[in-house]
Amino acid sequence: MNNQTCNTVGALPACPKKVAELFYVTHPKAPKALLGPFLSQADAECGRVVMRSADAVVTACLIDSLDDLTYWHAVNNGQVVRAFAGADRLEVNHE
Repeated sequence: MNNQTCNTVGALPACPKKVAELFYVTHPKAPKALLGPFLSQADAECGRVVMRSADAVVTACLIDSLDDLTYWHAVNNGQVVRAFAGADRLEVNHE
């Protein structure tokens, strides 16, 4: 895949290997990350807000490379938390 292809394919980056870090939502009382991975800190922040825990924090993790499965997992996680954050802003009542 050349640079031109990487720069022109859709709204999502076509070359996931350029990602240098992944973001997670962690909590001091949990031994593992509660949410993640995320490709952006903004998506992880949405996840932190959706968690509704004052102690939840966004944690960055440096990576050397990123496989396709993890990349698409991170893309999906971002879409899901943005959807939940949007529903939260609209004050949707599910009762």
